[in-house]
Amino acid sequence: MKNLNRIILITIFALIFNLQATEIYPEWFLFPTKYPGFQIGYTYNSMPALFDASNMHYAFQECVVVGTLELYEDESTDELMKNSNYFYYFSPDSVEHLRERLSPVDRFDVSAFSQDQVYLYTVDDSVRVDAPRIDSRTLPVPNWIEKNFSEDNEYYYGIGMYTAIGNENDAWKTAEEQGIFAILTALAVEVHKIQIIAKENESEVGRETLDEISFLKLKYLLKNIEVVERYPDRNNKLFYALVRIPKNGIKSPMLN
Repeated sequence: MKNLNRIILITIFALIFNLQATEIYPEWFLFPTKYPGFQIGYTYNSMPALFDASNMHYAFQECVVVGTLELYEDESTDELMKNSNYFYYFSPDSVEHLRERLSPVDRFDVSAFSQDQVYLYTVDDSVRVDAPRIDSRTLPVPNWIEKNFSEDNEYYYGIGMYTAIGNENDAWKTAEEQGIFAILTALAVEVHKIQIIAKENESEVGRETLDEISFLKLKYLLKNIEVVERYPDRNNKLFYALVRIPKNGIKSPMLN
């Protein structure tokens, strides 16, 4: 009974969130490359937007990514499960100095329920931004959400996606990270595979499945990461982020 009450409460909270979540976004959030020289900052996990903005400015400017991605394939179900473990490293000394220089020029409230906000910052406090507000329900579905990875002569593009159920700011940030990760895993990586035999029922002989786990090692130096576009798909409860990195902005000893 307690579990049922808990499920009902979670459902009610999710419905409240969806009802009160914004559908109106400033142009600088949905199409950030139209506003070069500015930095977006999210409030999330008790972190002020100013801290997030200064951290992400330097992480996107230049960072080292080290980690692994585990791909677990189960032949009995044809399912592919992922477990990622990776870290971004960037200069902490420069972050505090930038934090003292950033000034907010615009913001919007993500949700009246969560009280989360997104800020737009600049180092020039004389700059003013009067960006139009866009009703996301009027936006056509972008064709880039159909691909996980693409490239042109200058850039690699990665598409990140995350569920819109829960904390929206955390969902947007996760989608952006997934976009970066889509680029890294699409490029040459060091892959190790092992196969394991999993018994479905130990009491029965012969009912065994052969599973495979792939370990993809990542070690990259990244420069000039950009979020090109964001798209909220509330009908399917998904957030999308299109990320790009210049081809000359990716270095790795694992790349030939």
